[in-house]
Amino acid sequence: MTTAADIAAFVADVTYDDLSAAVADATERRLFDALAVAHVASDAAGAAADVAAGEGGDACACWAASTRAGPAAAALHNAARVRGSAAADAFLAPDGPSHPSEAVPAVVAAAEAADADGETLVAALAATYEVHGELAWHAPVREHGWGPAIHTLVAAAAGAARARSLDAAATRDAVSIAVANGASFGAGPDDTDHDLAGPLAARAGVTAASLAAAGVAGPADPFVDHPVLGVLADGAGDADGAAADDGVDEAREGAACEFGEDTDSIEAHAEEDGFALDPACERVHDVAARRVRGPFAVQAAVAAAADLGARVALDPDAVERVTVRTFDSLTLPAPANDPTPDTVTDAARSLPYSVAAALVSGPTDLADILGDEAVRRLAATVAVEEAPGLTAQFEAGLLPAVVDVERDDGSVYHAEVGAYPGHPTQPMDWATLEAKAGRLLPPERVEALRAACQHADEATRVADVLAALEASAERDL
Repeated sequence: MTTAADIAAFVADVTYDDLSAAVADATERRLFDALAVAHVASDAAGAAADVAAGEGGDACACWAASTRAGPAAAALHNAARVRGSAAADAFLAPDGPSHPSEAVPAVVAAAEAADADGETLVAALAATYEVHGELAWHAPVREHGWGPAIHTLVAAAAGAARARSLDAAATRDAVSIAVANGASFGAGPDDTDHDLAGPLAARAGVTAASLAAAGVAGPADPFVDHPVLGVLADGAGDADGAAADDGVDEAREGAACEFGEDTDSIEAHAEEDGFALDPACERVHDVAARRVRGPFAVQAAVAAAADLGARVALDPDAVERVTVRTFDSLTLPAPANDPTPDTVTDAARSLPYSVAAALVSGPTDLADILGDEAVRRLAATVAVEEAPGLTAQFEAGLLPAVVDVERDDGSVYHAEVGAYPGHPTQPMDWATLEAKAGRLLPPERVEALRAACQHADEATRVADVLAALEASAERDL
């Protein structure tokens, strides 16, 4: 049985010293990515900014803005910016994507308000990704008609409690308060780019941790009979809800998906060992980061097109046809096929336009070439086909794509990827993330933000890490 108390005991016990150098580095990269994509403008971000301004408070920074707010309002504002960017990370679980980056603002706000140090922040974020990842794989939501914001709710409450250095009992109260009072969070699939369920869940997680810190007790076991989390309460374990001693090490070794050449399918992983939180917090390695703005179903095709465009000087007017072979997106939000989008958001969702732009300019800022006639003409030649073999690869945990460009002289150029830069098998390193952030911020801001996040564990105060956000310019990705 897994209960709020089990999760709380795990989270409260995670320390920075438990983390390997690789996990700490990956966690700091997740922080950098979240802070960078928060600079994308969106309708959700605008609405959340109005709410934050109306509620007042100045304990926490509002990312990509010159204002401050209380912890809960800041978490809502910042999570809405992350979510609305359509450029943030996700766990690509068999049930569909779940969005741990939406819990990052909750943890950061709680740590900032508590004047926590950098090691506390990194430990709290690593624990948050561990909890969120296990929920994504072992508490499926869509089969119950829910969305993954319930994962965000639990992870945000637990992570915010850890950021405040609450003990296991108070952390249990935080998780229990969040779950018991968040029955509607995640109700309904969240396939839109500007969904607010996750940001609202992040806000609720911060509030739950604050209530727990003030001594408010939560219900004993809100997981029991919960339409999504109840599956964890029915899972394997002893009568006290703790994992059985026999085989604990083996279960924890399999806690992360361990994507790679020798991996089994993600469906097989979902059935092995059950919910098992790893003290090393290696779930952060299983996250998929987006290299460009747009659905995950677009990422691989754009990567293949960018690779081909970098190798071959293509004249768009000499292209007869572009064929994109991809997978049936199944659980992923499907891209659009509009070759002549009018907005950056629509361009990011358009597979033909994104591929055409990548062939011409690589992984570029779509705002710079929106409406470009050469790109539009090239996009009109793009045909998208589903290939069963690629769908089988997708079901095994990859995100493959094949791009063939046929010129009017009959020559054909070919590119393919099994996993794009950002997939768990090819995690984005600091340089790749910096290039992505460079499409959002002036170079000097990118450099300062990278330095702050890359050394977040050395910060005396979380506010020092966030100082790199000051005066950041806001623009579209």
